[in-house]
Amino acid sequence: MENFQKIAVLIDADNTQLTKLEAVLHEVSTYGRIVVKKAYGNWRKDSLKNWESELKRLAIRAEQQFDYVAGKNTTDIAMVIGAMDLLHTNMYDALVLVSSDSDFTRLASRIRESGLTVIGMGEKKTPVPFRKACDI
Repeated sequence: MENFQKIAVLIDADNTQLTKLEAVLHEVSTYGRIVVKKAYGNWRKDSLKNWESELKRLAIRAEQQFDYVAGKNTTDIAMVIGAMDLLHTNMYDALVLVSSDSDFTRLASRIRESGLTVIGMGEKKTPVPFRKACDI
């Protein structure tokens, strides 16, 4: 198993089970040192109302993204921008995408093209293309 010096973890709160969050971070920590932990979501949504205490407890920075129009992927786009910002700092060995959303397939591919290791963490239902776009 590889040991990375600097791992950035980006969490798609809309597509991650809150009850699994600590276990996911524990698993990721077996690959090396987590230096960035960010969760993306519209924290005003009822579906995310229970996240606050867990984000605080696990020292995860909440990245607020309001829904400008219902049914759009504003949170996904914010996470993509966050990932690209981290990528271009050249400070990280690995980037972890916590989601079961196949929309992140191209992002994972792009990160790999830049030479970073991509670790995908999601449910068993995670689509095969997203899985194959990740290194781990």
